[in-house]
Amino acid sequence: MWIIRFSDLARVIKIDREVLVNPKDSGSSVPLKEHLLALIADQHDMAMQRDASVALRFELAQRAVELDHIEMLRRLDLLNHSHEEARQKEATFVGREVYESQAKEHNKWRDEVNATLSARQGRSSVTSGVAGAVGGLALSALFGLIMYIAKVVMNSSPR
Repeated sequence: MWIIRFSDLARVIKIDREVLVNPKDSGSSVPLKEHLLALIADQHDMAMQRDASVALRFELAQRAVELDHIEMLRRLDLLNHSHEEARQKEATFVGREVYESQAKEHNKWRDEVNATLSARQGRSSVTSGVAGAVGGLALSALFGLIMYIAKVVMNSSPR
């Protein structure tokens, strides 16, 4: 009875208490049947490893797709939230047409205020000039009166 055990080491297989050695060794002779069984076992082990590797690749690829999906959902959520924030911010802004019309009105009002201030300043400078002249004359008259009184006081006092 032949017992074949598939092992991780494909080159050494136990068959009915005999150990097959690598056929490349020149000092040993192995029957053809045992050699073919060893090759089949080797092929079987390699196929099992290849199947395990392929299964692992598919499993990892599936996990990568799931993680990518989760990341996309997270980014979409952020994008939707950012879009909503942008809309709320836009609601606080004034449109270009409204801004330009208000700017025109403001410029018109500013020109009117500047014209009024210039006119008042012109009148005010004339008024202050007249007031300055009158004030200057009043001060001169006051000093003149003080000097006259001082002269009279000095001349009228006994010597």
